[in-house]
Amino acid sequence: MSLARALILICSLLAVSACGSARSEQSADADPVAPLPVPPIQAIDEPFADLWWVDTGDRGASGSTVICAQEDSKTTTDQDCELTPELKEQMRRHEEEFERATTPAKGSEPRAIARLRLDQRRAGSRLDLIAWKSQSGELCLADEETIEKGNGDSAGGGGGPFGPCVPGQRCGDICLSFSGGGSGTEWQSSTVGVLPAKADLLRITFDGGREVTYKLAGPLVPGFPEYRVFMLDLGRGIETRLELFEGEKLIAEEKRSDLEIRRMRCNGQFPPPATMGAEAGKSPLYACLEKAGAAE
Repeated sequence: MSLARALILICSLLAVSACGSARSEQSADADPVAPLPVPPIQAIDEPFADLWWVDTGDRGASGSTVICAQEDSKTTTDQDCELTPELKEQMRRHEEEFERATTPAKGSEPRAIARLRLDQRRAGSRLDLIAWKSQSGELCLADEETIEKGNGDSAGGGGGPFGPCVPGQRCGDICLSFSGGGSGTEWQSSTVGVLPAKADLLRITFDGGREVTYKLAGPLVPGFPEYRVFMLDLGRGIETRLELFEGEKLIAEEKRSDLEIRRMRCNGQFPPPATMGAEAGKSPLYACLEKAGAAE
């Protein structure tokens, strides 16, 4: 399992995903700005067998590093960081709960159901949305991004399961996962997930105040017609507020905290550390994240 995927997996395990971290609230009616055409989301039906998140081989070590960094964010040492027995047991129970919640139901295999071309990055690049029914009958989602590098080479990555099936994520009317890749001027981001089929418009406010509204006409989720797919290439943008409309009525809203926005800016400035050991605490990304937390 790659470092990037290990980090994404731990975020999934600890329920720190875009669809759960932003504050969700209901608001009074508001008038959306003139909508743009719907993003060109293509309905597909392809098998998806790369279930890397069920490979638990690296999960314990990665989890130990991440949790210790969060628990001791004020100091950095060269000593190995170890989990207490209590935290190990808590992590074990959480992993078991996560695995049970995201295991496909009998007869339901994960399939890629929608695709968004990312040709502005490089021709042939794409973002896929994967969906399946969990054992509890709820919708599970995952995303897979493939970036063409040229000369026939490509790089892939994605987030672990998210959506209504994952405990603790609080995916409500707005159930979108935000992901970014690259660093510095190469950093790019996207958002993918599902919205209620009854909703008509989604207004996005970006870091800096720019607002864009999109019509919602993506494909419905097979087997879950109450959900509609939404996918958008955000480029270098960071979405700070989402507003969902049914007709002229504002039915749901999510806002990112200032802390989340500062941390996302760090991810856009600095690459992840090359290793997960004590040296990770000396990386520019760790220093930026530490400073972002101290400003709270």
